[in-house]
Amino acid sequence: MRYHNKQSGVDVDLGTLDDEKRRLFDIANERFRNNTNWFEFEQLIFSYTSPLFREAKSRADVLNDPLYLALKDMWLQLGVNQGFVAKPNHERTKAKARPSRPHGTTRRRNVAAARQSPRSRRRSR
Repeated sequence: MRYHNKQSGVDVDLGTLDDEKRRLFDIANERFRNNTNWFEFEQLIFSYTSPLFREAKSRADVLNDPLYLALKDMWLQLGVNQGFVAKPNHERTKAKARPSRPHGTTRRRNVAAARQSPRSRRRSR
């Protein structure tokens, strides 16, 4: 059994799930297709009584679980569909660099101020 989301590109193999986790995935998939409220979906899937968290001994166990990856993607896609989550921007944008300015005057001012004692600098302000 596989989970594939064409919109996000997530593809997860769920073949190793036990019966309890498979039932959770089936319930989540049904609720996802019925467009259940995003907050209700979150409460059902990510509550600490969920089978997703029962056998986990650490947070890393949960985050690396293929079921978690599939359910998280369903949850985020449901949030996008209902307008609670912004659509991901897959275009890579470069950060705009600040314009460079000559620092000659500020450097001179700092050098001149460095010759004064801290107390006299405070008085001259």
